[in-house]
Amino acid sequence: MEETILKLQQVTKVYGNGVVANRDVNVDFQKGEIHSICGENGAGKSTLMKMIFGIEKPSSGTITYKGQQVHFKNSMDAIKAGIGMVHQHFMLIPSFSVVDNIILGDEPKKGVFINKTEAIKKCQQLSDKYNFELDVTQKVSELSVAKRQKVEILKTLYRDAELIILDEPTSVLTPQETEKLFVQLRSFKEQGKTIIFISHKLEEVKQISDRITVLRSGVTKGTYTNEELPIKELTRLIID
Repeated sequence: MEETILKLQQVTKVYGNGVVANRDVNVDFQKGEIHSICGENGAGKSTLMKMIFGIEKPSSGTITYKGQQVHFKNSMDAIKAGIGMVHQHFMLIPSFSVVDNIILGDEPKKGVFINKTEAIKKCQQLSDKYNFELDVTQKVSELSVAKRQKVEILKTLYRDAELIILDEPTSVLTPQETEKLFVQLRSFKEQGKTIIFISHKLEEVKQISDRITVLRSGVTKGTYTNEELPIKELTRLIID
């Protein structure tokens, strides 16, 4: 039997100006799956993820994580609970090193001081484990876009995230870099991590997903296994 790690029930988000971003969204995410959320720009994908990650608060409905209803005050609450998010626009400080970006806010201490040696060792081991090919002492400003994305992913792994949200992760990658990312995502899945993959690139959604949820105008149009949803039907659900 599949284990549900995250469940959204009747989740609605209405902004103060009356704009409805999401309405009565029902979806569950299983432990150890790659679950894509797809839809056109403005379908409500990012708002939904921000509610899961504690950046936005639902106007109504419930979010249940690991069997407990949660009310995250902010993203730090979500991170502490084991949820990580890689935003479409990276949240990195270019003048800092890779390791300083990764440990920011969760620095290993030796007495009252930051244990930099331990931090470098742990971050480099994580990078090597996932074949990220990073020198964690290098400045972020010197890295390619693809490597900066890997730093963002490492930030979530450093904090032991069990569920990782990736918002349009391939929009900044070449096809070869996308293939490498997909290999890494499959390895996370094999370790029991849950990946929520946000995208409007349908060929990639079909390539990487176990299950697919379609959003249109803030409303879910169903959740399907990859096998039962041909790309032609997926396209129809998104635009019709």
